[in-house]
Amino acid sequence: MLKLIDQQPHFWELYQNQDQYYLSIAVDMSSVVSCWDIQLTDSEAEEFKQQGRVAIEDLTNAIVAETYRGDFSNLEARAVPEQIQQEIQTAFKAWRMATR
Repeated sequence: MLKLIDQQPHFWELYQNQDQYYLSIAVDMSSVVSCWDIQLTDSEAEEFKQQGRVAIEDLTNAIVAETYRGDFSNLEARAVPEQIQQEIQTAFKAWRMATR
């Protein structure tokens, strides 16, 4: 079952399902906020296990820098299927209900 394990409110959320990690990122492009759900690579997941949220902050900052340069290729190539997007939304709603 997918669950929210860490977050930076209004910027990113990290989800885990066993050995799989997924990152939701909100990229503020001044007039539009673009939201992306991606799967972490094995090496990114390992960095998170070793360094904690610093690894996720570094990753999200690198991705945001790419998008500000107009390069969405990394995000587009890593976008998760719709089923995973729905699981992420469900996990977020469950987390929000549990923290009220």
